[in-house]
Parts: sequence; C-alpha cells; structure tokens
Amino acid sequence: MIILKMAFRNILKQKRRTFFTLFSMVVGFILLSISYGFNDGGYANIIKAFTKARTGHIQIHKKGYLEKPGLYSNFVWDDKFIKTVSSIDSIESFTPRIHSGGLAFLDKKTTAVQIKGIVPELEAGLTKLDKKIGKGNYLKTGHNINEVLITNSLADILKAEIGSELILISQGADGSIANDRFKVIGIFSKDLDSLYSNAVFVPLNTTQEFLVLDGKIHEVAVMINNYKNSFDDSMKISGIIKSAGIRNISVEPWEIVEEQFFKSMNADKEGTVLVVIIIMLVVGVGVLNTVLMSILERMREYGVMKAMGTTPSFIFFSIVIETFLMSLFASAAGLGLSLLANWPFKVYGISYPEPVSIGGIFIETINSEYVAIAFYLPVIVIMVSSVVASIVPAYKAASAEPVKSMRSY
Repeated sequence: MIILKMAFRNILKQKRRTFFTLFSMVVGFILLSISYGFNDGGYANIIKAFTKARTGHIQIHKKGYLEKPGLYSNFVWDDKFIKTVSSIDSIESFTPRIHSGGLAFLDKKTTAVQIKGIVPELEAGLTKLDKKIGKGNYLKTGHNINEVLITNSLADILKAEIGSELILISQGADGSIANDRFKVIGIFSKDLDSLYSNAVFVPLNTTQEFLVLDGKIHEVAVMINNYKNSFDDSMKISGIIKSAGIRNISVEPWEIVEEQFFKSMNADKEGTVLVVIIIMLVVGVGVLNTVLMSILERMREYGVMKAMGTTPSFIFFSIVIETFLMSLFASAAGLGLSLLANWPFKVYGISYPEPVSIGGIFIETINSEYVAIAFYLPVIVIMVSSVVASIVPAYKAASAEPVKSMRSY
C-alpha cells in the first residue's frame, strides 16, 4: 500500500513530465491500433471481395485437380451430390462449374478462350455475376440454349457485339472435336477482365452437351458463414461427402486454392511486426528518458530513504510500479481514443489515387476494422515496453550508495 501511495505521489510530482510521457504512450497506442485495424481489417475486406468475386470460401474438386487441371479431372454432379451439399448447415450458397479451353471464331478473327460452364442463377447468387453486365442481358438456364456471355477483352479482340454469332471449338470428353455456334447475349464490364481474360460463359447444361461431359463438372464453389472457418469447414464438408458414399473428392479452403495470393498476403502482414518494434522503441525511449530524469532529481530522496533503512527492493519496485501505473493510465486512455480514431477509417476508409489490383480484384478504398488484436496488442506492447524500460533506472536507484546519493542533489 505504501508503495502505491509513493508511486502516485511521484507521478503527480512532475505533472508536465508525466503528461508528456503519457502522451507518447497514448500516441504509440493509437498508431499501433490503427496499423492493425488496417492490416487485419483491410485484408479482411480484400479476402471477402476476392472470394466473393471468384473462388468462394471453399472449392470441391476431383482429387488432384488443383495440381493438374484438365477436362478429364471431373466428377458426377447429380441429385445425390446436390442433396449432400445442400444439407450442410455452414454452407450459405454453392455453384457448380466447368472449365475448358478452346478457340473462338467470329468472321475472320480467331483467338484462344476460356470456356466457363455455369448455372446462371447459382453463380449470380454466389459471385453476383449478373451485376457485372456492361451490355446486353444475363444468361438463362435450360437445355439447348446456345447463348453466351463474353468478357469485354474478348469482345474487343473479336469485335463482337450483342447478337454476334461465335463459333466455339474445343475437345470433347469422348475424344471428338466439339464445335457449335453460340449467340452473344451479353458483354461484361471491363472490371471483369482482371479476373477472367478472354472468357466465354455458357449455361452448364449446354456446356456438358458441348463437351460431352454427361452430367459431370470440374468444380463446386462454396460460400460459408465465416471465411475464417474455411479450414475447419472444409474438413467438415469433406467428412460429410465421404460419409454419403461419394469418393475420390477433395475439398480445399480458399487459402489452398489461391495459395500464392494467401502467401503474399501473409508476407505483407509480417511487415507489421516492424511497426510494432518501432513503436516499442519509441515508447521505451520516452519512458526511459522520463524515469531517468525523475530518478536523478530524487537521488537524494532515495539516499535518505536507504539511510533510514528502506530496502533496495522497495525502491526498485516503487519505480517499476510507478511506470506500470502510467502505462495502465495510458492504455485506458489509448483504448478509448483508438475506438474514436479507427471509426472514420472504418466508415470512410482511405481512397487510393488509382485503383490497386490485388489478385485480379481492383481495390479503390481500404477500410479499417474493429478487430480484437488492434486493441489488446497495443495494451500489451505499451505496458511491457514501459515496464522493461524502467528496470535499468530502477536498479540504478536501488543499488546506489546512500552517501553518494545524498551528495548528488
């Protein structure tokens, strides 16, 4: 109790110096909080946009498809599979897909294309593909509908317009040459070019007939309740599919499907460690300076205390507790101010001068988020760096000889 009283007295003794010390701690707290708010929260927004636009949170394939994609790496998409996937509570939406390469002809122009077989309604529910039409209309589901959507980049190459007839040529699963005429009913906006270069979107049933896949697909993209549970939910989905008697299927989270993007994101996140170290140094040096100056001014006082029988440990801990209390007050103030400081960045964000492409997704604004680490980590950093910085001055004061201390004033 006496130590606490002494610590409080010393904190209030030099109000100006205490204020500037607390100020440096609070500023460090806020800077660290904003950094992590942008780092974790900003990437959360990017991940949501990335998975929503293309991959989904989880993907289902035939085993080995990701390592070696191909026309023959397919599996049956039937009522049993649909019923099994539909029964899983954590799944919000899903859509089957077919992927193949081919050639597109229009008049005298020819180019290589990606053929994407989709179920229009399900794809729109998962990726909002229907909201990205620049010209024309979205696809309809049905058999023998030879209507397609094309990307803006493909339309520029082939000089295609709404109503143009494309000839698509590819390889059928039975070894035959697949070829047919398709009518362009819609052209996507330029935004989609970064995700799909020279792509042709065809209704799934039509694609199966065209490629002689007979009810088979290459991929099922899945959206779950929370992208952070992608690993756990992928294992859960895999177990349910296997228990339904469906074999030779692999279920991968988006972190594996888009491994390069995930690795680059983590590498960038690790750079935040440098920010933490810098802030710890700034706070530590500020505290060290304050505590040293305070001790130099009170050396005679400590000398008298030791001469009267005060133990070195009492002096040592009184100084450490004094610093700890300052860091506690700074953390409380920093917590409240960080909530206010992060709010405009969460609501309005920071706009880039020009859109930045990340994994094919153009980001115009980066927003912060209220994430737990942005608030508890600064508390730990401020308190630990402050207490550590006070140890050497506290030891110096505790170990000084009383006679020398009393003469130093």
